[in-house]
Amino acid sequence: MRVVVLSTILLLLTLVTVDCQCPDREPNLRRWSQASSWNGNLKPGLGSKVTISSAMLLDETPPELESITIEPNGRLVWSTDGDYSLTLKYILIHGRMDIGSEDCVFNRKAHITLVGIRGQYRVIVGGIHEFDEKFIGVAPGGTLEIHAERKLSWTKLTKTVPKITSANGLIYQHKGSAVSMTNSWKPGMVVYVFDEKTGKSLSGDYFFLGNYEPSLSQIDTSRLVTLLKGIADDRIVAVSVYKNTVHPQVDLTPILEAIEELAYDNETNSSALRNIANGDAYVLLTQKGNPNVTIEDLSRKGDSDGQSAEASLTLLAPKLKFKVTSYIDNVNDDRSAVDFRVMTTAAAFPILTLLDEVTTWVPGDKLVLASTDYDWRQAEEATVVPCAKCTKNQVQVEMDSRYTHFGEIISNVDQRGEVALLTRNVLIEGRMEDSCPPSNGNCHDFHYDTFGGHLKFVQGIANVHIEGVELVHMGQQTVIGHYPVHYHICHDLDGIGNYTNPPYFRYSTVHHSFSRCVTIHGTHGVTIVDNVCYDALGHAYFLEDGGEKRNVLDGNIGLTTRKGKILTSDSRPATYFVTNPKNHLRNNVAAGSEYYGIWYVFPDEPYGPSQGLGFMQMYESQHTPYAEWNNNVAHSNEVDGFFADSKVLPTTAAGGTSDYSPKIRPLDRNSPPAQVRIIKPTLYKNRFHNMWIRGGWITVEHGSFADSANGLAFARSDDQAQFLQNSVIIGESKNIGEPTLYLDTDTSTSIQFDRSIPVYTTPSTPIHGFLFHDGPVYLENVWFSGFKSNSHYLAGAIGFEKYDQNITSAVSSVKHIRFDFTDITSGNRVLDSSSSLMGFPDDDRYNGITFRDTDGSVTGYSNSQVVKARPFYTTSGCYVRPNWQVAVCPDTFGKLTITFENKQPDDTGPTVFAVRDDKPAVQEIQTNQNPAQFTTVLGGGYSYTLHWKDYVPHSFTIRGDGIEKGKWLRFGVCLPRHAKLDLSSTSPKYLQNMNNWISVASLQELEADNIGDKYYWDTTAGLLFFKFVSFTAREANSTTECGVQECPNVRIEVLSGDITDRDCTSRAYDTFTYNRTEPNPTRPLHSQSLSASASSPGTYGAGPTRPFTTRSRVNGQFGDWGPWSDCSKSCEGGIQTRRRYCDHPLPEKGGTSCTGKSVETRACAQQYCAVDGGWSAFSDWTACVKVTGCNGYQKRTRQCNSPVPAHNGKYCEGQDEEVKSCTIC
Repeated sequence: MRVVVLSTILLLLTLVTVDCQCPDREPNLRRWSQASSWNGNLKPGLGSKVTISSAMLLDETPPELESITIEPNGRLVWSTDGDYSLTLKYILIHGRMDIGSEDCVFNRKAHITLVGIRGQYRVIVGGIHEFDEKFIGVAPGGTLEIHAERKLSWTKLTKTVPKITSANGLIYQHKGSAVSMTNSWKPGMVVYVFDEKTGKSLSGDYFFLGNYEPSLSQIDTSRLVTLLKGIADDRIVAVSVYKNTVHPQVDLTPILEAIEELAYDNETNSSALRNIANGDAYVLLTQKGNPNVTIEDLSRKGDSDGQSAEASLTLLAPKLKFKVTSYIDNVNDDRSAVDFRVMTTAAAFPILTLLDEVTTWVPGDKLVLASTDYDWRQAEEATVVPCAKCTKNQVQVEMDSRYTHFGEIISNVDQRGEVALLTRNVLIEGRMEDSCPPSNGNCHDFHYDTFGGHLKFVQGIANVHIEGVELVHMGQQTVIGHYPVHYHICHDLDGIGNYTNPPYFRYSTVHHSFSRCVTIHGTHGVTIVDNVCYDALGHAYFLEDGGEKRNVLDGNIGLTTRKGKILTSDSRPATYFVTNPKNHLRNNVAAGSEYYGIWYVFPDEPYGPSQGLGFMQMYESQHTPYAEWNNNVAHSNEVDGFFADSKVLPTTAAGGTSDYSPKIRPLDRNSPPAQVRIIKPTLYKNRFHNMWIRGGWITVEHGSFADSANGLAFARSDDQAQFLQNSVIIGESKNIGEPTLYLDTDTSTSIQFDRSIPVYTTPSTPIHGFLFHDGPVYLENVWFSGFKSNSHYLAGAIGFEKYDQNITSAVSSVKHIRFDFTDITSGNRVLDSSSSLMGFPDDDRYNGITFRDTDGSVTGYSNSQVVKARPFYTTSGCYVRPNWQVAVCPDTFGKLTITFENKQPDDTGPTVFAVRDDKPAVQEIQTNQNPAQFTTVLGGGYSYTLHWKDYVPHSFTIRGDGIEKGKWLRFGVCLPRHAKLDLSSTSPKYLQNMNNWISVASLQELEADNIGDKYYWDTTAGLLFFKFVSFTAREANSTTECGVQECPNVRIEVLSGDITDRDCTSRAYDTFTYNRTEPNPTRPLHSQSLSASASSPGTYGAGPTRPFTTRSRVNGQFGDWGPWSDCSKSCEGGIQTRRRYCDHPLPEKGGTSCTGKSVETRACAQQYCAVDGGWSAFSDWTACVKVTGCNGYQKRTRQCNSPVPAHNGKYCEGQDEEVKSCTIC
């Protein structure tokens, strides 16, 4: 190795600033090609370790180097006089490297190849900046400027590209043919002969060569030689190796000679087949008598999972293309395959009609077409070819399309497939080994080399701007921290860090990456715009530790995101992995991942190297609103399109559920809530959920959802409501995808579907549009389409989260819902079913499913409620809609929610059951649930009792959800007879203990109560009765369970008594008179026809997602204040609130949010509350006072001072004195 530095003369030169903006035209640049530029007049040679200490112009391609280090005063500038390359282990930049500039785009070709095997050396700067190996690194003070051609990164189809079939140009395909089903057990070669004019198969057969069976091997060798020698002139011959074609006891010499005679006009040793080894993949295509068109491909067996070979031949005169492939699977031999395809050139060279002008895409450029089906693996590559007849929005490609790529907007759901550019004129790539080197340390997981190159930038960089670059085989799956593009603990890179032109990475492509595409780690203010990330291991666009802020991801696309091993969470890879809400995500596409498309998952505090740096305080991210989420797309993801749940744990895993509850002041636990707005999501063809989002006050606006087992579900992490507004949900669209073939191995039967289905492993999985879960959730202005059941699976627009074991809301509601189908005949507006069908459980909490129909737009009846069709829930006014399998009721329902304080070791509660007084034989059971919950009818016409299966718990709280003024509920609780109890409540009155409650003598007295501070204790039956009331009516805009007032509640503590005295049903209903007759319905409902209510969605939904209407920032402004809410209290200092929203206009494209208050409060009801007087305890009896003879009397007194009546409160009712007779002699 030779160490080369710039000559000492160059060190005396001073760089000057000139008007010319092209860096390679600046003066004082010494040419790399001139020996005089180098110390000792010796240019760097093979293996040189180069140090640059002044300004150098790279104007030639040097031999492979060891490395380049650019010192603080050094500069390396790429010349535009030619196409130059560098091959070396690393480039370390303390000074500056330029390939073009912002004002002088680099338009030649530049190629940097990073080489090396892991474990040879380590580069660490300043003792802390670990660049390690195979990198381009920017050290503190360094600058990297790469400004390549600014080509369009990606666009969308405006016309569907069909897969090639017999209907549009496929002439022959081996897969599925009679040949493929005959003798396919034979390892060896498969050989076809095709007619050169028509493309029709003249013959095809398997030949047994890859194993040894004396007679069969000899016979097939002879048969193959005879075939090859007897082929007529001009015929097309295709050969492919199947499984293996090499065995030491099988002599391939006659076959090799026959192939060379056929394909190379008897030129000996000309065929690559002579070099084939055991397990190699090999193909050949030729035309008899025309050796010039012979094409061979040999792919060596390595340590990878498999190897493939491919060859194609196009004949222009007959307009035919022939293609042959060989795939050898090294893990599972049965997955090895061959294929032979013949197609017309019109099918093989389709013209893509695209949304944007694509004149910057030129012949030879590589493209990738995203999957538009459930299977992310349906992404396909293509090569641009010359096209004289193409318009500026068209490009012709060579592409063997195995799948359809959809190109339409369906009812405001933009399902036009993306087409992305892979090729760039500046290429940075890692050179890979043929197999996995043992030094990688991960060969047991990856049977191929995953030690690619990487770009790394650290704290203190002067600047980094990269645009128009192609990064291939970058990233290192071998160790954490080495990614294709990596901003590593750079802190503030925007104006806060005094960067006037903040760093960016834009208009670039990262593909076939071994670890992510772009990583932002402990860095704030970076802009990532219009990039392509294709075929990456692990999270692709990766915000790492949870401290990253003010970064902008705009207009990027990611597709084919695969599972990785760097972090535990990489087993659930997301194309966008966002760990901090203070970032901007807009105009991006997640077009195919092995798990999630977009994953918002926050830690409690930043972890890893970001911990303790002050980026975020503990729990701050859990209470911070999203900075921006606008116009993002996710489709073709294996699990969910957008998933917002779980937490990042210090172990790097992500698990549990999110505690996300945004607040206006995130660090103030008493702060009012803040709204998070998910604007214009477009989510389709995600298998399990298009969207699953957990949090507090979240609003999804103008969303477009289609084609998923479950369109959308909200989960909550606090008591705030969630909203879906102005949106479109389609169950099954005209984008039918690749029809699913389901094979049932248990019954040896199959089902051929006419479209792709989301859960291909369980074809009976129902299709749902919106799933009610947790709550309160409110749907308004939503249009549904495409929810028709078939013989294989059910479908319904509105349903309930399956296997729901969470408590749910009684006040979730719908309003202004529209359907484009007639219920029953053309679809189902609502769908539930029995547990006998897949996906519909019979779990205790799931039985409490319900929602309210405010305006009748779903059920046909305004102010109705949908409940489970079970006797406990339904009333005489309800009717069961058979196709929905739920009941529609005129009643208002609430819920009794019971929370147990003394939890079981497994966090469960005791088994409690409820009885409706008019149906005492019907019991609704909650087995070991904590909380337990029962759906109840409100308004006083129905009442309930609660009992226990195992024991009476010592302490528990009962809350009445959905209670409002006039909608009250009376219920009793079974407790040990004659037990000593304590009671308390926080609403509707604050009652600290038993002394603050009023005991009444009958149920009639209790039901007359409108205050909520009374109870009736039947010690004989063991039933303690309460009446839950509210002082305020629920307003139209109320979104919490009980409006502005806290829900009524009572805490019961059993201080003494037999806790096995748990079931009071026989005493209540057999002996005593707690039975009641069901009231006559005031508004009985009946089945009615429900026709389509809107044939199109109108303005609902996201609509077209590209081109982006504008990227100019729009600053938000507040709209008008809303009305004041009801006072939270009727006296003694209540609070009223009013809100205004930052939506006139909305902040968009990075515009600032509104400044000022979004919530105002004011005091109300300041007068003292009236205090009714209460009797003290009676005094002791006086001594007996003699009246006559031995007769006398005693008396005792009490005072109206517990409390003393005040503020116009009532004086105590009753006598203040009691007298009884006594005897005294």
